[in-house]
Amino acid sequence: MNQTENIQRAQVPEDWAAARLTLMDEMGLAACYLLLDDGLPLLAASQRLKKLWQLTSDAVKLKQLLTEEAYDKLMHSLLQLSGEQSQCSELLSLKIKGLTDWQQVDMTVTNQTVNGKTVLSAVFHDMNILCHKQAASDAEIMTRIGQIEWLMSEYAGNVYISDMDNYELLYVNEKSCETLNRPKEKLIGKKCYEAIQGRSAPCPFCTNHLLKKDETYAWEFYNPSLDRTFMIKDRMLEWEGRRARIELSHDMLSTEYKLAKKDQEREAIIKTIPGGLLRIDARDYDTVLWYSDELLKLIGYTGEQFKTELDSKCSYIHPEDMDRVYKSAKALNKTGQNAVLQTRIITRSKEERMLTMTLCYISGEDSWDRIPSIYSVGIDITEEHLEQERQRKALEDAYNTAKVANEAKTNFLSSMSHDIRTPMNAIVGMTVIAQANLNQPQRVADCLNKIDVSSRHLLNLINEVLDMSKIESGKIDLMLENIKLPELLQNVTDMCKPLLVQKNLDFQITVGHLLHENVVADGDRLQQILMNLLSNAIKYTQEGGTIRLAIEEHESMIDGRERYEFVISDNGIGMSADFIPHIFEPFSRAEDTRISKTQGTGLGMTITENIIHMMNGTIEVKSELGKGSEFTVSLPLQVCHDAQEQATELINQTVLIVDDDQAVCESAALLLEELGMQTRSALSGAAALAELDRISFSRKPVFAVLLDWKMPDMDGLETLKQIRLKAGNKVAVIIMSAYDFSGAEEVFIKAGADAFITKPLFKSKLLHILKLYCMSSKHKTANAFIEEKHTDLQGKRILLVEDNQLNREIAMEILNMQGLCVETAVNGKEAVEMFKQSTVGKYDAILMDIQMPVMNGYEATEAIRAFKREDANTIPIFALTANAFITDIVKAQNAGMNGHIAKPIDVEILIKTLQKWIV
Repeated sequence: MNQTENIQRAQVPEDWAAARLTLMDEMGLAACYLLLDDGLPLLAASQRLKKLWQLTSDAVKLKQLLTEEAYDKLMHSLLQLSGEQSQCSELLSLKIKGLTDWQQVDMTVTNQTVNGKTVLSAVFHDMNILCHKQAASDAEIMTRIGQIEWLMSEYAGNVYISDMDNYELLYVNEKSCETLNRPKEKLIGKKCYEAIQGRSAPCPFCTNHLLKKDETYAWEFYNPSLDRTFMIKDRMLEWEGRRARIELSHDMLSTEYKLAKKDQEREAIIKTIPGGLLRIDARDYDTVLWYSDELLKLIGYTGEQFKTELDSKCSYIHPEDMDRVYKSAKALNKTGQNAVLQTRIITRSKEERMLTMTLCYISGEDSWDRIPSIYSVGIDITEEHLEQERQRKALEDAYNTAKVANEAKTNFLSSMSHDIRTPMNAIVGMTVIAQANLNQPQRVADCLNKIDVSSRHLLNLINEVLDMSKIESGKIDLMLENIKLPELLQNVTDMCKPLLVQKNLDFQITVGHLLHENVVADGDRLQQILMNLLSNAIKYTQEGGTIRLAIEEHESMIDGRERYEFVISDNGIGMSADFIPHIFEPFSRAEDTRISKTQGTGLGMTITENIIHMMNGTIEVKSELGKGSEFTVSLPLQVCHDAQEQATELINQTVLIVDDDQAVCESAALLLEELGMQTRSALSGAAALAELDRISFSRKPVFAVLLDWKMPDMDGLETLKQIRLKAGNKVAVIIMSAYDFSGAEEVFIKAGADAFITKPLFKSKLLHILKLYCMSSKHKTANAFIEEKHTDLQGKRILLVEDNQLNREIAMEILNMQGLCVETAVNGKEAVEMFKQSTVGKYDAILMDIQMPVMNGYEATEAIRAFKREDANTIPIFALTANAFITDIVKAQNAGMNGHIAKPIDVEILIKTLQKWIV
């Protein structure tokens, strides 16, 4: 369309407005075009709008149909329109034929003009129904507000409503005016704190911040301005579109105040009752008419749950007690007396509780609502009931214990009488026989022998009885001392040896993981435990049998202690499963004809168990009749944290263990590996020789052989001779045995034995014997080794880092003797700088002291390894230090060192190390 075309007010071109108005008619819209001019002249209107407004001519202005307020409102909205906002919407009130018509108009500014004036597009929507509904709703609200105001005016107490933001009084009832002694006109609009409290600023105790719309806040306050105490209830509400506070109050002179106080007193009295209070309908003895909060807490229900889940009935009473409670309550109607009974209830969480329940009957004539009732108080006595049961059980247990103890005492005396009489009869009888045969020395000697055996048995019996007496009376004390387990086990072995030899028993001691050999304990009692268990094993194991004692250390949950496990096993006669639970009872002994003649007091195992318990330990028993028994004693013992002796010269050395017992081989291997050594094992002499042949082809020779003395087929002596034939004197051979070496040492030494060690094997024993061998061999070879020149090292360049001048000179002399070129640095920093300034590959190795000023050996090594040059990570660096513990070796490796050479320098180790890495 040509935008310069002149559009006349009375005629609008068909191609612009008419088509749009026709479309709006089809859509059922009341629409028109208006000119943004004085009075908003009508340019064109749809047929629906003309009909709606009853227009006979287009020559009309919208202002003529609007109220003055509506026209001003619409024009204000139109004048606010800008380029970004070209639409507005307003609710208008039109006057058509004298009637009010509510229309919602949506106006849009078009891009058309007439005579230079902007054309507006308008669509009208009928809003009469909604406006009438709103008017009706507003009227209903006003009616309700009027009713609320009437209720508040008739309220017997004081009512006022105030704005919570500016504290202005919005409403006061007649009672409030009377209390404040001022007319309503002088109170409305005043600040509440001025009118009520006589203050010039908001009250510091104002409760506005505590108020909620759905909850009442109750409190009491003494008003000094009125000289009265008020019982107050506050709540938040919306009043005439404002956030307001409504306050209801009664002063202390009012009847309501006094009644409320009485209610408070009643509630206080109810709360003092130690239990749940309820009123039961006596017409069915089941429906609960009223209950206290404490009752709900007692049965674990809320008020809503009690109503919906229990239907306000007494069904929380235990089903088994319901009939008894019902009969007791019903009987009160006839007797008129009160009743007290105990009953069980089931809480909502299905927990069973015990109550003491009181029942009191009130007839309908005496009841305020004419309903006959049972008033009841239920007091929870569950804890008291459980305590009574516990005490009853404790008394019953004490009675049974006393009865058992009395029977045990009787049995003890009976057994004691029998066991004491047996050796006493022998002593008396043999004495009489000896006196009758004084002229027969052999007969007298035989009698004295038997008297000696019987008297020793009697003495042992008396000692054990005294021990039991001390233990049971608590008069026995543990005497703690530092104990060396290797020595203690050796003592036990020595004491058991005669009995073992007498019965030709094979006794083996195995030491497993044992990091700490020194502990703090009562050595005598620990020895007594082991002796009692071993002596029993010896007694009940047939000739030629086997007894084993194994010891192992385990981690403990107790700080500063470790758990030591002692296992004593045998392949003797064993015990039946029925007897095992009675093994620790005094004078108990299994019924077995094979042991009927075995002497014993019957107290040894009882004493053993008591001592173990005194040491906070445990003892377990496994046994099978005809197969043997196993006793496991576990004791938490305080360990002695002594500095563990190390021997760096033994690290990575290979030891061949030769023993026909697999357990001994495994135990010895474990101990040697803890010393940093490598192990091989063989179960016979022939296997050992074959193993030596295999090892001889490897580059790692055998350092030592641990050789058992007594083995089947080829014994230790024969094996030793064969080893010397094969390996000469290059290998140390250490003979080990659980037997006495007396008379055999000389034979073994002649055959080439280097040392002897007794079983059981301990780490300290092995370390000691291996170090002694190393020391003796060093003296033989060191001088010869120093004098020997190793031409493969000549011309190699070593950087020696040592802060001590004397140590530096010694090391330089030893290295120079081997044809090595040596450069020195006095601290780690100087060594790092020398390496940095050197050409790649200048140094073949670095010998690095650890403890030095300025920069220590670990830091210097890390700095060298960090350089970005070809030889930084490949040059061998060795720790040359007096720090010879395993932890120091690990630290050296972590810092990037290749090896560890201990001071004082072992020349052989030093040269071999250099040969390994730089040749």
